[in-house]
Order: sequence, then C-alpha cells, then structure tokens
Amino acid sequence: MTEKDLIEEMFGELDAYYPGSKRKRREPAVKEKLDTAWEDDYYEKTLPNGNVVKMYLLGTLAKALNRPVKTVRYWTEHGILPTSPYRLPSKVGKNGKEYVGRRLYSKAMVEKAVEIFTMTGLLEQNPIDWSLHRNLSDKISEAWETIRAEETK
Repeated sequence: MTEKDLIEEMFGELDAYYPGSKRKRREPAVKEKLDTAWEDDYYEKTLPNGNVVKMYLLGTLAKALNRPVKTVRYWTEHGILPTSPYRLPSKVGKNGKEYVGRRLYSKAMVEKAVEIFTMTGLLEQNPIDWSLHRNLSDKISEAWETIRAEETK
C-alpha cells in the first residue's frame, strides 16, 4: 500500500460528513442539461383561409433564440423584434379585467428568425450590441410579412 492510498483510506470519509458533526453532507445536485428542442410544444390553428398551421408561443421563440422570455418581450416592446401577427383570443378574468391573448408565431417565422440570427452571428452572442445590427429588425419583419402573406393566401 502506498502512502497516498493510506492517506486516502484514513481521511476519505471526511468529505462525507459536515466538519464536527455526525450529519452527512447532501449529495451535490446533478444539473440537468437544458432541453433546447423547441418544436415539441405547439398549437395547431386553422387560419381563415382553411390552412392548418403549427403555432408557437413567445417562450418557444425565446428558446429557439437561446434567450430568456423576458428579453424577447423587451425586444418586442422596444421595436427590436416585430410584433407577432397572430394572437390567441383575449380572455376576461374573474375580476372583469380583460387579458390580451398570447402571442403566436408560425413555425416558418421561428425558423426564419433563427436563420437570420445565425447568419448575423447573434445566436450565441450575449449581450447583443444593437447599434451594430440596426437592420436586423427590418430583415425579420420583411421575412415575417412574406411568410404571413404565403400562409394567408
């Protein structure tokens, strides 16, 4: 037996207990890998022209862009991202207050936003300097307008 093995045998259990206590330490929590698959959770909505389209919520768009929902909401409110062309119907709460429906994005819109963010190198960049990417909003809104026009034909 080597000296290192002897020391390991004598002091190996010290990490299992709190110092000066008979109580064992908690096992370290294993961090789960974040699920980046955004295509799993969707609504199927029928448009007025009869086409059935897969629609995704704002959280799904945020997951696809690798951003928190709060950030994507901020971008929408400040005009960095265009507003959603689709919404769920408004609901009236128990107190009589009307709540605006959730924002919906079609699969093609989410994919196009991811494609544009990838082409400009912003998908993995954090934080984004928007002064360098002023035309990004225009690119996304043009792409979404053409997609919406195709979906509602």
